[in-house]
Amino acid sequence: MKSKFTIKTYFTIILFFAVIFTVIKVIPTFFNNPYYEDKIFPKIFVPSILILTLLFLVGELRTKIIIVKIENNQLEVRRFFGLKIETYKFSEITGWKYSHQTSKGGTYEYLYLYKNDKKTIKISEFYHKNYFLLKNEIEIKIKYLGYEQFSFIDEFKEIFT
Repeated sequence: MKSKFTIKTYFTIILFFAVIFTVIKVIPTFFNNPYYEDKIFPKIFVPSILILTLLFLVGELRTKIIIVKIENNQLEVRRFFGLKIETYKFSEITGWKYSHQTSKGGTYEYLYLYKNDKKTIKISEFYHKNYFLLKNEIEIKIKYLGYEQFSFIDEFKEIFT
């Protein structure tokens, strides 16, 4: 079984490339245009927001926008559009937990697979169209460790680790 992306995933990917384009086009303008020569606020604020947004989107691409393939007794995880491929045997995975994240668009479930007490794989209802099929397959083959309260602070830390 292979994961399938929701339409929201493709919007996130398009946003990622739009932010890259904006960073390349906008940031040099603030430093090369004589109009902004004496204006410190746009030179600091706009580039900072753009770069933080870019870092956040890279984190989303790395940790959540992944392709998961379940075959036989293993999981194959493709990150960065398949540039990085990782394979895990079910016996290597300690277990799984789930949590809920609430936003304006609704409440979405996240499933975390743990290896050596560390979150290794994140599968989300937001990014994966067939999330519940993947979850059912994982429930059968991997030990359930319980519910985990969703934490934005933990998510932010995991983007950079």
